[in-house]
Amino acid sequence: MTDATPAAPVARAVGVTKRFQRGTDAVDRLAIRLGIAKPPPAVRALDAVDLEVRKGEVVGLVGESGCGKSTLGRVIAGMLPPTGGRVEHHGQDIAGLKGKAARDMRLATQIIFQDPMSSLNPRKRVREIIAEAPRVHGLASRAEARRLVEELLGRVGLDPAMADRYPHQFSGGQRQRIGIARALAVNPDFLICDESIAALDVSIQAQVINLFMELRQELGLTLLFISHDLSVVRHISDRVVIMYLGRVVEEAATDAIFDAPRHPYTEALLQEIPRLDRRARAFAPVKGEIPSPVNPPSGCHFHPRCPFAMEICKTTRPPLIDVAAGHRAACHLNGGMGRLPSDIASDTRNHQGDHP
Repeated sequence: MTDATPAAPVARAVGVTKRFQRGTDAVDRLAIRLGIAKPPPAVRALDAVDLEVRKGEVVGLVGESGCGKSTLGRVIAGMLPPTGGRVEHHGQDIAGLKGKAARDMRLATQIIFQDPMSSLNPRKRVREIIAEAPRVHGLASRAEARRLVEELLGRVGLDPAMADRYPHQFSGGQRQRIGIARALAVNPDFLICDESIAALDVSIQAQVINLFMELRQELGLTLLFISHDLSVVRHISDRVVIMYLGRVVEEAATDAIFDAPRHPYTEALLQEIPRLDRRARAFAPVKGEIPSPVNPPSGCHFHPRCPFAMEICKTTRPPLIDVAAGHRAACHLNGGMGRLPSDIASDTRNHQGDHP
């Protein structure tokens, strides 16, 4: 029996950093050079992020609004260049891809956005929206594109007879299905779903999630599912990555994250998921506000809001280390500096008992 070499991940971010900074004109640059003005502050959206998405899996990327998860999705999709680090697709650095290789990478990686109305051209019929990319890139002739549109609309649960309507003539859930059909039109193997169900009603969310799972099975897709809804992520994901203020703080298989979290931020998020056995419990968000990405805290970014913060947390960034097989976390408690948050939370639950 021979050992097979593992395939390169479909997508991989290595030490990816992203900064956003307001542009300066000639007057601004002169004032900065003369010392009478300061350079505009940079928003630190991503801070040395490592992430892998392996073939055939669904990775849930979770965090509060403003943590950088959508920016990471766009960087991985090639829509935004990283300020530092690199992004790989099937082992190739996308920054070095040119011509046909760059085009093939972009076609193989498609992104589905949160608001389907703003991502669909209101001046074009659905038929044109879906067929545009295959025709522009020479993947289908006019006749083939017509058949492709009808096939894709049927695949995503829409009547092909609707192909000549405009986006405003559809409901939110139907528009999201059109966005999915448009993404599938170029035969991708990797979908990045950026809060793609957040704007939908709960009942419609369930339908779209089921559609994603069916497409994954039928087409062998790989998904990066970006969301702030942990209950949805638990249902759809094989592996979960937790982000906080531009950094990955924990990643593991879905069951490991939900059953034995190893970071205080993850524990805090899980405590606020509504459950039937917590009907008498008063829910509250994680204490404090997310610090500004313009001036993030030193050391561990979470330490101003963390109930277990120690002095080392204020000065030293915790590395993302293996705490169990396939489970990584960035917390000094995992390095023997104190008790793990999941242990403390477990003790607290045992002493509190059930509410009447």
